[in-house]
Amino acid sequence: MCAFIFSIGIAQEPNGANLLAKLKWDKMEHDFGQIKQGVPVNFEFEFTNKSNQPIVISNVQASCGCTTTNYPKEPIAPNKVAKITATYNAANMGAFTKTLTVTTSADANPVVLKITGTVVNNK
Repeated sequence: MCAFIFSIGIAQEPNGANLLAKLKWDKMEHDFGQIKQGVPVNFEFEFTNKSNQPIVISNVQASCGCTTTNYPKEPIAPNKVAKITATYNAANMGAFTKTLTVTTSADANPVVLKITGTVVNNK
C-alpha cells in the first residue's frame, strides 16, 4: 500500500499570518474572431481581488512581440476590480493563439490568459 502526501504551500506575510490571496477572473480566454491585418485590437481581462490582502502584479509576459500588455503597477486592494489589457497587432495572416503569463503575489504559480482569432486581409 502506497500513501501519497501532498503539501500545499500558503503564502505568508512576514509576521507569519496567512495571505489568503485569490484573484477571480471574469474571463481567462478571449476570441477576437476575424480581425484585419495590421490593425491592432485590444481586450481587457478583468479580475477581482477576493482575498483579505492587497495583491501585486509583478509581471505580465506575452508569448510574442506582437502582443503588448498594460497592467496595474500599484497593489490591488481587497475586493477591488482591476484590468490587464492585451493589445495584439496582427502582422501575419491566419489563425493565432497567444498567451499572457501573469505573475502575482497571490500565488506561486502564474496565471495564463489566452487570446485567439484569425487575421484576414485588410482590403
